Amino acid sequence: MKFSHILRLTGIALVSLMLSQQGFAKEKVYTWTDSKGTVHYGERPPKDAKATLVKTRTGHSEPTPAQTAAAQPKPAAEETTATNQQSLKDPERCAQAKENLAILNSVARIKTTQADGTSVYLTEEDKTKQREVAQLIINQACE
Repeated sequence: MKFSHILRLTGIALVSLMLSQQGFAKEKVYTWTDSKGTVHYGERPPKDAKATLVKTRTGHSEPTPAQTAAAQPKPAAEETTATNQQSLKDPERCAQAKENLAILNSVARIKTTQADGTSVYLTEEDKTKQREVAQLIINQACE
């Protein structure tokens, strides 16, 4: 298996964890490269390798439009639509969603870790749901 495939599989596994509804924000994730050049991710870094703490995100970093709308008086319909569309534009989030979608559309088997620590491969149904999520993010975050 090519190194780029391993990176993609590892990346999608990490993204799948972040997109899940589990309480992922409490855990720390580290990344390190072994002596063969393979990149690893885990909750505990090995003692014999230099590890870097990965900054994880669990979705929206800003309040969602529904939360924002509930807290503020309602402006005109055209103004609301334009404001919400601008606040959701995020080039970084857009790029990540496009990368995730490309990986989901590849023929690679995608492995993810469940809340109990067991590893499972995503089914085609799971991949379809993740594609829908990625496409929704692309529609919201991309220019």
